[in-house]
Amino acid sequence: MVKIAIVGCGGIGNRHAEQLLQITDVKIETAVDIVPERAEKLATMAACQAFTDYRKALDQVDAVWVCTPPDSHREITVASLEAGKHVFCEKPMALSLDEADEMIDAAKKNQRLLGIGYCLRFSPWAQMCKEIVNRGEIGEITMAWITRMSAIPRAPWLKSQAVSGGMLTEQTTHNLDWLRYVIGDVVEVKGFAKTALPDVDIRDNVVGLLKFAQGAIGQIMASWSSAANWLESGLMGTKGVLRTGQGGAITVYPQGSEPVVYQPESLDMYLEEDRVFIEAITKGTTYPLDPEEARQSLALSLAILQAAETGESIVL
Repeated sequence: MVKIAIVGCGGIGNRHAEQLLQITDVKIETAVDIVPERAEKLATMAACQAFTDYRKALDQVDAVWVCTPPDSHREITVASLEAGKHVFCEKPMALSLDEADEMIDAAKKNQRLLGIGYCLRFSPWAQMCKEIVNRGEIGEITMAWITRMSAIPRAPWLKSQAVSGGMLTEQTTHNLDWLRYVIGDVVEVKGFAKTALPDVDIRDNVVGLLKFAQGAIGQIMASWSSAANWLESGLMGTKGVLRTGQGGAITVYPQGSEPVVYQPESLDMYLEEDRVFIEAITKGTTYPLDPEEARQSLALSLAILQAAETGESIVL
C-alpha cells in the first residue's frame, strides 16, 4: 500500500486525488493546504487527515503529490525527497533551472523517484502523433506550429510572474513539451512578448520562433487575453502535413492522396500518469518521463521569455 500526501488542494490537487482513489494499493493519507477549508474538503472526499503544514504530514506517507503554485515546488519537493519520500510534482517543475537542478539532485541523493506532470506524454493522442512521425508518414519534419488562445484561467495566482512563472512557463509549457516529445530538442529560439491585460505582471501574449536540432523550424503563439478559445497543433513534413488540436482526431494530408483521419484511444492521461508513477514505486519500473526531460522543457520556456526581453536569439 502506497500512502500519499496531496499537497495543494485546489483544482489540480483534487483532480489527482480523484484519479489516485481509483488505483489499487493506494491510500491518500493526508490532504494539505494553507487554506484549511480546502484541505478539509479534500480530506472529506478521500477520508483522510487534513493539515495546513506539509511537514507535519511527511512521516505518515510514502509519496507526496505537489499540486501547489510553481513558486513553492522546489521547497516542498526537496524537503519531501530529503525526508525519503517519492515525489510527483506538477509542471512546471520550478521557476528556474537552478531550482530544477536542486530537485533532481535531491532525488538522486536520496534515491527516490521524481516525476513531473507533463500529462500529454501519457495521452494516446500524443503517442499517436509521435508514432506517425517516427514511421515517416509525413516524411522529414520541416516546420511545426502551435496556436493556443484563451482567456486567462481563473486562479488569481496565475497573474503573478513571481508565483506562476507566467503563461508560457505555467501552461503553454505543455505544448512546448509536446513539440519536444514528437520532434526532438530545440537548439535556438527567438521571442516576442507583450502584456495586454490590465491587472497582471506576466507576459500574456507570446510568440516564440524555434529551431530544432534535427533541422526543422517552428513557431508557438499563445495568449491569455483572447476573446475566443482555440488550439491547433501542426507538423509539416517532406511527404505531408499533420493537423490536430490537443487530443482528439489527427488528420494527415499526404502529398498526392486523400487525407487520413486517425482517432486515438480515449484514455484519462491524468489517471495514466498517476498509475504509472505508482507502478514505478511498487514494482521498481522506470518512470518514462525523466526529470531531466522536464528540465529541458522548462529551459525552453525560459529561453523564449529571455529572448523576448533581450531581443536576442538564445542558444540552448
